[in-house]
Amino acid sequence: MARPFERGLLGGTFDHFHQGHARLILSGLKQCNILEIWITSDEIVSHKTGIIQSFEERSSFLEEWINKDGNMQDLGVSESEDHIKDLNSRISIRKLEDEVGPAEWRTDCDAIICTEETSPACENINSTRIKSNLIPLNIILVEHFLTEDGNILSSSLIRKGTYTRQGKKWIDTSQLSETLYMPKSIESKLKKPFGTLYEGPENDTSIAIKKLYGELNENLLGKIVAVGDVCVSALQKLGITPDIAVVDGMTKRQKLPEAQKPNQEGYDEYINCKNPAGQITPEFSNSLINASKSELKVLINVEGEEDLAPIILHLALPLDSLLIYGQPNKGIVACYSDEYVKNRCVLRLNEFTSN
Repeated sequence: MARPFERGLLGGTFDHFHQGHARLILSGLKQCNILEIWITSDEIVSHKTGIIQSFEERSSFLEEWINKDGNMQDLGVSESEDHIKDLNSRISIRKLEDEVGPAEWRTDCDAIICTEETSPACENINSTRIKSNLIPLNIILVEHFLTEDGNILSSSLIRKGTYTRQGKKWIDTSQLSETLYMPKSIESKLKKPFGTLYEGPENDTSIAIKKLYGELNENLLGKIVAVGDVCVSALQKLGITPDIAVVDGMTKRQKLPEAQKPNQEGYDEYINCKNPAGQITPEFSNSLINASKSELKVLINVEGEEDLAPIILHLALPLDSLLIYGQPNKGIVACYSDEYVKNRCVLRLNEFTSN
């Protein structure tokens, strides 16, 4: 297959590699025999908001995708056209140590790949090349990949926990528009620890919390979310005010003595909602979703029961948020809201009924 250009350049962060990244690469390969992908270094992306994957993580994922000839089931890319064959021999990965890279001075390249958003930077590169008596690069403009509801899919939206890498929303708002009921068939599944169990005596949850905090203190970069009065109180004893606290004034379905209830000071926003046991009401789920997206510290007081809150919270929270809840007679469970956990919560929620 004859391609119009010999060597193309493509630069970017490639954080949480997604369908938009795949489209950029495949579009470049369709018109270039060789494609150089320049991935920004950790130093360059350090100013970005959210928790960016390390250069090693970003480059390793891209290498894996290349080794599979651009066919990764989790990205939904499985084309069989000629331009995505033998990617290993046609793609090279480099580290980008500055904002521009080699595009301004390279004489062995004839194309550069970009989106509408980054095309002005490519025009500036060509202006510099012309001033240096170099031939300008051919600009290959690629359309953005859109999410299922028409937004431009980006790594930042994935980090926020809003979309999957395929552009699907983690939360189906139509599903949560009516009350969901937990069937008896999944009750035993939900009782199993959904994360790492930190054991400790039931009468002093702070012991288990200390074990968790001792191990993860250096890695606590995202939101800290606590479900249950006892967990919230234990964190407060360590001087930690969770970014989101969900309480109902109960422990093991018994009213908690006033002296053992968590301190409700130190929060910027207070939400009151109702949620009967074994149910997820629209009022409850909306409260959890709004708190997850807030930049403020939020306390949610539930009239009823908050046991099912982790399912909705994991789906709504930004990636790398840490959710902590109590495990009766065992200790506490800690679980990061990563993509694997979000997928599991989707499956669990789909087992609920609406009548």
